[in-house]
Amino acid sequence: MMTREEKILSAIDPATQLGLEIGPLNRPIVTCQMGKIRYVDHASTEELKQKYAEDSNVDIDQIVKVDYVWGEKQLPQLAGDEAPFDYVVASHVIEHVPDLIGWLKEIHAVLKPGGILTLAIPDKRYCFDYFRQPTEPAQVVEAYLQGNRKPTPRQIFEHLSQVAFWQGQLGWSHEVEASELTRLYTDRQAWEVAYQASIDNQYHDVHCWVFTPRTFFQLLRTLIDINLVDFKVAEYYDTTGLEFYISLEAMDLTKHPDDRKAIQLESLPTIDRDRPQIAPLEPQSILEDERVQSLLVELESEREMSKLAHLRIGEHQETIQRLRKRVKNLKIKLEDSENQIKAMKTSKFWKLRSQWLKLKQLLGLNETGSNAR
Repeated sequence: MMTREEKILSAIDPATQLGLEIGPLNRPIVTCQMGKIRYVDHASTEELKQKYAEDSNVDIDQIVKVDYVWGEKQLPQLAGDEAPFDYVVASHVIEHVPDLIGWLKEIHAVLKPGGILTLAIPDKRYCFDYFRQPTEPAQVVEAYLQGNRKPTPRQIFEHLSQVAFWQGQLGWSHEVEASELTRLYTDRQAWEVAYQASIDNQYHDVHCWVFTPRTFFQLLRTLIDINLVDFKVAEYYDTTGLEFYISLEAMDLTKHPDDRKAIQLESLPTIDRDRPQIAPLEPQSILEDERVQSLLVELESEREMSKLAHLRIGEHQETIQRLRKRVKNLKIKLEDSENQIKAMKTSKFWKLRSQWLKLKQLLGLNETGSNAR
């Protein structure tokens, strides 16, 4: 049985090729010792170290040196003369990108013709996306037309409102019943985060898209058919643990479009139904590999748990900032009111009014000006 690393690297050769890995954090698939590699992430190395400083699941001393910070700028702009690359590696990244089509196009632009994009993708049936509906073509087409660079309030709400645990874990490697799962957020909490994101335009790291192997290839078929994807399938490995593996090969755009499309469509595997995972009854060596896969599931679960924890911390920080701003505004209003009262007390009108009130008391007049009885 192939290991996880063997599946991810099956279509590439890090020792002889120039590669790019997206989102490696502290656990890169391809290390600098394995070959010439560049790393890209959504933040700089120092920013990532600050972000994960209190996270026990991330050894910040092992966070890789980030070569390109991918956010507002497009990948071809960042890579510059270092492109084109022989391959790109992205483990548990594609589901996070706000614009899936645009993301694939930017990667294609920095790959050589025939270059490889290798993906490890979570299977929604075996992770916290369990309750979500698979991504539809219309959703990714809309995101592409809008040019989204950050998750939308809809994507944020959908993610948070459906996040589910199984026995305290965010990932598992076998079939579970819906009744065994527990939601992390209420709809109200998800709404508050999504609403705030629509106001302050902050970036929230969520799963924008969810897949099974079958629905991923169905989506790919549609996007190929409408000429929005310039890759064909080079390798595919079915779900193991909580993820499946796909290597996509960059098409040569000098080929005739009809010829390209025919090659792309022919490369798609036919999956009538997603295969369920059951507990294995295998020889000891395979069982040991299954234990490794189980550990990898736990590690990925911890990583996703960490992301959710940081998201919740961010929510609390935003609430604190809003309260501090409100207190500041109240202090300003209070100071203004005190200044107005002070000004009134020093005014000629106030002094005359004070003398009039004293005179009323001496004369025994009531509030209506009549004699007191």
